[in-house]
Amino acid sequence: MHTDPLSDVLDLADARCVLTGTLIAGGGWARKFKRSDAIKFLAVVRGTCTLSTEGSSAVPARFETGDVVITNGAPGVILASASEWLANAPSTPLERDADGNLRVGDGSNFMMIGGLLEVDEQRCGILRESLPPLIHVNGQRGEAAKLRWLLTELAEETQRKRAGSTTAITHLAKLLFVEALRLHIESTKSDKSGWLTALDDRRISIALREIHAQPSHAWKLEELAKLSGMSRTSFAVRFRDVVGIPPLTYVLNWRMRLAERELSETDHSVAHIAWSLGYGSESAFSNAFSRAIGVSPGRFRKDTMPTYSERRRKVDRCAVEAK
Repeated sequence: MHTDPLSDVLDLADARCVLTGTLIAGGGWARKFKRSDAIKFLAVVRGTCTLSTEGSSAVPARFETGDVVITNGAPGVILASASEWLANAPSTPLERDADGNLRVGDGSNFMMIGGLLEVDEQRCGILRESLPPLIHVNGQRGEAAKLRWLLTELAEETQRKRAGSTTAITHLAKLLFVEALRLHIESTKSDKSGWLTALDDRRISIALREIHAQPSHAWKLEELAKLSGMSRTSFAVRFRDVVGIPPLTYVLNWRMRLAERELSETDHSVAHIAWSLGYGSESAFSNAFSRAIGVSPGRFRKDTMPTYSERRRKVDRCAVEAK
Protein backbone atom coordinates (compact mmCIF):
# COMPACT_ATOMS: atom_id res chain seq x y z
CA MET A 1 0.00 0.00 0.00
CA HIS A 2 1.32 3.43 -0.92
CA THR A 3 2.17 5.65 2.03
CA ASP A 4 3.66 9.09 2.42
CA PRO A 5 5.73 10.65 5.23
CA LEU A 6 3.06 13.07 6.49
CA SER A 7 0.45 10.31 6.72
CA ASP A 8 3.00 8.05 8.42
CA VAL A 9 3.82 10.66 11.06
CA LEU A 10 0.14 11.43 11.72
CA ASP A 11 -0.59 7.70 12.03
CA LEU A 12 2.41 7.18 14.30
CA ALA A 13 1.14 9.96 16.57
CA ASP A 14 -2.35 8.38 16.48
CA ALA A 15 -3.60 11.85 15.51
CA ARG A 16 -7.32 12.50 15.82
CA CYS A 17 -9.10 15.81 15.38
CA VAL A 18 -11.71 16.74 17.97
CA LEU A 19 -13.95 19.79 17.77
CA THR A 20 -14.02 21.85 20.97
CA GLY A 21 -16.78 24.27 20.02
CA THR A 22 -18.35 26.79 17.70
CA LEU A 23 -17.98 30.49 18.46
CA ILE A 24 -20.60 32.94 17.22
CA ALA A 25 -19.99 36.66 17.67
CA GLY A 26 -21.28 40.03 16.57
CA GLY A 27 -21.11 43.75 17.28
CA GLY A 28 -18.06 44.95 19.19
CA TRP A 29 -16.31 41.99 20.78
CA ALA A 30 -12.97 40.44 21.76
CA ARG A 31 -11.84 37.07 23.03
CA LYS A 32 -8.49 35.74 24.28
CA PHE A 33 -7.66 32.04 23.96
CA LYS A 34 -5.01 31.20 26.53
CA ARG A 35 -1.75 29.50 25.56
CA SER A 36 -1.98 25.74 25.36
CA ASP A 37 0.56 23.01 24.69
CA ALA A 38 -2.03 21.20 22.60
CA ILE A 39 -2.02 21.42 18.80
CA LYS A 40 -5.15 23.47 18.10
CA PHE A 41 -6.92 24.86 15.05
CA LEU A 42 -9.38 27.69 14.46
CA ALA A 43 -11.37 28.03 11.22
CA VAL A 44 -13.59 30.93 10.17
CA VAL A 45 -16.93 29.81 8.72
CA ARG A 46 -18.25 33.32 8.07
CA GLY A 47 -17.30 36.91 8.75
CA THR A 48 -14.01 38.63 9.48
CA CYS A 49 -12.14 39.60 12.62
CA THR A 50 -8.72 40.79 13.73
CA LEU A 51 -6.17 38.26 14.97
CA SER A 52 -3.14 38.81 17.18
CA THR A 53 -1.03 36.83 19.65
CA GLU A 54 -0.35 37.75 23.24
CA GLY A 55 2.80 39.83 23.64
CA SER A 56 3.32 40.21 19.89
CA SER A 57 4.52 43.49 18.40
CA ALA A 58 3.50 42.45 14.89
CA VAL A 59 0.66 44.17 13.09
CA PRO A 60 -2.61 42.29 13.77
CA ALA A 61 -3.79 40.16 10.87
CA ARG A 62 -7.19 39.80 9.27
CA PHE A 63 -8.82 36.44 10.01
CA GLU A 64 -11.38 35.91 7.25
CA THR A 65 -13.91 33.41 5.97
CA GLY A 66 -12.12 30.21 4.93
CA ASP A 67 -8.95 30.99 6.91
CA VAL A 68 -7.47 28.39 9.24
CA VAL A 69 -5.01 28.98 12.08
CA ILE A 70 -3.04 26.11 13.61
CA THR A 71 -1.23 26.67 16.92
CA ASN A 72 1.45 24.51 18.51
CA GLY A 73 2.28 25.84 21.94
CA ALA A 74 1.94 29.39 20.63
CA PRO A 75 1.27 32.39 22.90
CA GLY A 76 -2.37 33.12 23.59
CA VAL A 77 -4.41 33.95 20.48
CA ILE A 78 -6.57 37.08 20.62
CA LEU A 79 -9.52 37.67 18.30
CA ALA A 80 -11.55 40.87 18.10
CA SER A 81 -14.07 42.59 15.89
CA ALA A 82 -11.61 45.49 15.49
CA SER A 83 -8.01 46.16 16.53
CA GLU A 84 -9.00 48.63 19.25
CA TRP A 85 -10.71 45.80 21.14
CA LEU A 86 -7.58 43.59 21.28
CA ALA A 87 -5.89 45.16 24.32
CA ASN A 88 -8.65 44.31 26.80
CA ALA A 89 -9.81 40.97 25.42
CA PRO A 90 -11.21 38.79 28.23
CA SER A 91 -10.49 35.08 28.64
CA THR A 92 -13.29 34.27 31.06
CA PRO A 93 -15.55 31.30 30.23
CA LEU A 94 -18.23 32.03 27.63
CA GLU A 95 -21.91 31.23 27.85
CA ARG A 96 -23.43 28.65 25.51
CA ASP A 97 -26.70 29.14 23.70
CA ALA A 98 -29.50 26.57 23.38
CA ASP A 99 -27.63 24.86 20.51
CA GLY A 100 -24.37 24.60 22.46
CA ASN A 101 -22.59 27.39 20.57
CA LEU A 102 -20.30 29.77 22.45
CA ARG A 103 -21.55 33.37 22.26
CA VAL A 104 -19.70 36.67 22.50
CA GLY A 105 -20.90 40.20 21.72
CA ASP A 106 -24.25 40.97 20.10
CA GLY A 107 -25.22 39.39 16.80
CA SER A 108 -24.01 36.50 14.68
CA ASN A 109 -22.10 37.93 11.72
CA PHE A 110 -18.95 36.00 12.76
CA MET A 111 -18.75 32.23 13.16
CA MET A 112 -15.68 30.14 13.91
CA ILE A 113 -15.06 26.46 14.60
CA GLY A 114 -12.36 25.45 17.07
CA GLY A 115 -10.72 22.09 17.62
CA LEU A 116 -7.60 20.28 18.70
CA LEU A 117 -5.44 17.44 17.47
CA GLU A 118 -5.35 14.62 19.98
CA VAL A 119 -2.01 12.80 19.76
CA ASP A 120 -0.03 10.13 21.55
CA GLU A 121 2.42 12.31 23.46
CA GLN A 122 5.09 9.60 23.42
CA ARG A 123 5.10 9.34 19.62
CA CYS A 124 4.25 12.80 18.32
CA GLY A 125 7.81 14.15 18.45
CA ILE A 126 8.35 14.56 14.71
CA LEU A 127 5.00 16.30 14.29
CA ARG A 128 5.40 18.68 17.23
CA GLU A 129 8.98 19.55 16.33
CA SER A 130 7.99 20.24 12.73
CA LEU A 131 5.02 22.52 13.35
CA PRO A 132 5.82 26.20 13.96
CA PRO A 133 4.08 27.91 16.91
CA LEU A 134 1.47 29.43 14.61
CA ILE A 135 0.35 28.77 11.04
CA HIS A 136 -2.13 31.10 9.35
CA VAL A 137 -3.53 29.65 6.13
CA ASN A 138 -5.26 32.10 3.78
CA GLY A 139 -8.54 30.52 2.73
CA GLN A 140 -9.17 33.09 0.00
CA ARG A 141 -6.37 31.86 -2.26
CA GLY A 142 -7.39 30.08 -5.44
CA GLU A 143 -5.65 26.88 -4.40
CA ALA A 144 -7.62 26.86 -1.11
CA ALA A 145 -10.89 25.83 -2.79
CA LYS A 146 -10.79 22.37 -1.20
CA LEU A 147 -10.12 23.88 2.21
CA ARG A 148 -13.16 26.14 1.88
CA TRP A 149 -15.32 23.22 0.76
CA LEU A 150 -14.22 21.09 3.72
CA LEU A 151 -14.94 23.93 6.12
CA THR A 152 -18.41 24.42 4.66
CA GLU A 153 -19.18 20.72 5.00
CA LEU A 154 -17.79 20.62 8.54
CA ALA A 155 -19.89 23.61 9.58
CA GLU A 156 -23.02 22.01 8.10
CA GLU A 157 -22.40 18.76 9.99
CA THR A 158 -21.93 20.58 13.29
CA GLN A 159 -25.15 22.53 12.85
CA ARG A 160 -27.52 19.95 11.37
CA LYS A 161 -26.55 16.98 13.58
CA ARG A 162 -27.66 14.36 11.06
CA ALA A 163 -27.28 10.61 11.53
CA GLY A 164 -23.60 9.72 11.52
CA SER A 165 -22.57 13.32 12.18
CA THR A 166 -20.05 12.34 14.88
CA THR A 167 -18.12 10.18 12.42
CA ALA A 168 -18.46 12.72 9.62
CA ILE A 169 -17.23 15.56 11.86
CA THR A 170 -14.20 13.56 13.01
CA HIS A 171 -13.12 12.75 9.46
CA LEU A 172 -13.89 16.20 8.02
CA ALA A 173 -11.97 17.90 10.83
CA LYS A 174 -8.90 15.76 10.16
CA LEU A 175 -9.15 16.36 6.41
CA LEU A 176 -9.39 20.10 7.11
CA PHE A 177 -6.28 19.93 9.28
CA VAL A 178 -4.33 17.98 6.65
CA GLU A 179 -5.41 20.30 3.83
CA ALA A 180 -4.36 23.34 5.87
CA LEU A 181 -0.96 21.72 6.43
CA ARG A 182 -0.63 20.99 2.72
CA LEU A 183 -1.30 24.61 1.82
CA HIS A 184 1.18 25.75 4.45
CA ILE A 185 3.84 23.37 3.12
CA GLU A 186 3.29 24.47 -0.47
CA SER A 187 3.49 28.16 0.43
CA THR A 188 6.60 27.89 2.62
CA LYS A 189 9.59 29.70 1.15
CA SER A 190 12.30 27.43 -0.19
CA ASP A 191 14.99 29.04 1.99
CA LYS A 192 13.32 27.72 5.15
CA SER A 193 14.32 24.39 6.66
CA GLY A 194 12.50 21.72 8.61
CA TRP A 195 10.79 18.40 8.12
CA LEU A 196 7.58 19.94 6.74
CA THR A 197 9.59 21.99 4.25
CA ALA A 198 11.39 18.82 3.16
CA LEU A 199 8.08 17.24 2.17
CA ASP A 200 7.76 19.79 -0.64
CA ASP A 201 11.43 19.76 -1.64
CA ARG A 202 11.56 18.41 -5.19
CA ARG A 203 14.53 16.11 -4.50
CA ILE A 204 14.71 15.47 -0.77
CA SER A 205 11.02 14.47 -0.68
CA ILE A 206 11.82 11.56 -3.00
CA ALA A 207 14.29 10.15 -0.49
CA LEU A 208 11.88 10.66 2.41
CA ARG A 209 9.09 8.84 0.60
CA GLU A 210 11.32 5.87 -0.18
CA ILE A 211 12.67 5.66 3.38
CA HIS A 212 9.12 5.61 4.74
CA ALA A 213 7.90 3.15 2.12
CA GLN A 214 10.76 0.71 2.75
CA PRO A 215 12.08 1.14 6.31
CA SER A 216 13.57 -2.37 6.26
CA HIS A 217 15.73 -1.66 3.20
CA ALA A 218 19.47 -1.44 3.81
CA TRP A 219 19.71 2.15 2.65
CA LYS A 220 23.06 3.51 1.53
CA LEU A 221 23.85 7.17 1.07
CA GLU A 222 24.76 6.63 -2.58
CA GLU A 223 21.43 4.91 -3.28
CA LEU A 224 19.37 7.70 -1.72
CA ALA A 225 21.39 10.31 -3.58
CA LYS A 226 20.81 8.51 -6.88
CA LEU A 227 17.06 8.34 -6.27
CA SER A 228 17.08 12.09 -5.66
CA GLY A 229 19.12 12.74 -8.80
CA MET A 230 22.04 14.25 -6.89
CA SER A 231 25.66 13.48 -6.16
CA ARG A 232 26.45 11.79 -2.87
CA THR A 233 27.98 14.90 -1.34
CA SER A 234 25.36 17.34 -2.61
CA PHE A 235 22.55 15.12 -1.38
CA ALA A 236 24.07 14.65 2.06
CA VAL A 237 24.59 18.39 2.49
CA ARG A 238 21.13 19.35 1.21
CA PHE A 239 19.34 16.68 3.25
CA ARG A 240 21.00 17.84 6.43
CA ASP A 241 20.35 21.51 5.64
CA VAL A 242 16.65 20.91 4.97
CA VAL A 243 15.74 18.10 7.37
CA GLY A 244 18.20 18.97 10.12
CA ILE A 245 19.96 15.60 10.45
CA PRO A 246 22.03 13.36 8.11
CA PRO A 247 20.10 10.95 5.83
CA LEU A 248 21.18 7.71 7.52
CA THR A 249 20.48 9.17 10.95
CA TYR A 250 16.95 9.86 9.71
CA VAL A 251 16.66 6.24 8.55
CA LEU A 252 17.74 5.03 12.00
CA ASN A 253 15.43 7.42 13.84
CA TRP A 254 12.42 6.43 11.75
CA ARG A 255 13.12 2.74 12.33
CA MET A 256 13.31 3.38 16.07
CA ARG A 257 9.95 5.21 16.07
CA LEU A 258 8.39 2.23 14.31
CA ALA A 259 10.07 -0.16 16.73
CA GLU A 260 8.69 1.78 19.69
CA ARG A 261 5.18 1.44 18.32
CA GLU A 262 5.57 -2.28 17.72
CA LEU A 263 6.98 -2.87 21.19
CA SER A 264 4.29 -0.87 22.96
CA GLU A 265 1.23 -1.94 20.96
CA THR A 266 1.82 -5.51 19.80
CA ASP A 267 3.01 -8.82 21.18
CA HIS A 268 5.34 -9.39 18.23
CA SER A 269 8.63 -10.90 19.32
CA VAL A 270 11.75 -8.77 19.36
CA ALA A 271 13.17 -11.07 16.69
CA HIS A 272 10.13 -10.44 14.45
CA ILE A 273 10.41 -6.67 14.91
CA ALA A 274 14.13 -6.81 14.17
CA TRP A 275 13.50 -8.68 10.92
CA SER A 276 10.64 -6.35 9.87
CA LEU A 277 12.94 -3.34 10.21
CA GLY A 278 15.81 -4.82 8.24
CA TYR A 279 18.11 -6.05 11.00
CA GLY A 280 19.91 -9.32 10.36
CA SER A 281 19.63 -10.52 13.93
CA GLU A 282 17.82 -9.80 17.17
CA SER A 283 21.09 -8.79 18.84
CA ALA A 284 21.91 -6.26 16.10
CA PHE A 285 18.51 -4.66 16.54
CA SER A 286 18.70 -4.74 20.33
CA ASN A 287 22.09 -3.04 20.28
CA ALA A 288 20.88 -0.35 17.88
CA PHE A 289 17.70 0.21 19.91
CA SER A 290 19.57 0.42 23.20
CA ARG A 291 22.04 2.97 21.81
CA ALA A 292 19.28 5.11 20.31
CA ILE A 293 16.65 4.90 23.05
CA GLY A 294 18.76 4.23 26.14
CA VAL A 295 17.05 1.01 27.22
CA SER A 296 16.74 -2.49 25.78
CA PRO A 297 13.70 -3.44 23.69
CA GLY A 298 12.51 -5.76 26.48
CA ARG A 299 12.72 -3.04 29.13
CA PHE A 300 11.00 -0.53 26.84
CA ARG A 301 8.14 -2.97 26.23
CA LYS A 302 7.75 -3.69 29.94
CA ASP A 303 7.69 0.01 30.79
CA THR A 304 5.31 1.15 28.05
CA MET A 305 2.97 -1.63 26.97
CA PRO A 306 -0.38 -1.18 28.73
CA THR A 307 -1.83 -4.12 30.60
CA TYR A 308 -4.87 -5.89 29.21
CA SER A 309 -7.16 -4.18 31.71
CA GLU A 310 -5.81 -0.75 30.77
CA ARG A 311 -6.39 -1.45 27.07
CA ARG A 312 -9.89 -2.73 27.91
CA ARG A 313 -10.71 0.44 29.83
CA LYS A 314 -9.53 2.53 26.89
CA VAL A 315 -11.80 0.62 24.51
CA ASP A 316 -14.71 0.99 26.94
CA ARG A 317 -14.15 4.75 27.22
CA CYS A 318 -14.16 5.10 23.44
CA ALA A 319 -17.41 3.14 23.26
CA VAL A 320 -19.05 5.40 25.86
CA GLU A 321 -17.87 8.57 24.09
CA ALA A 322 -19.29 7.31 20.80
CA LYS A 323 -22.79 6.95 22.24
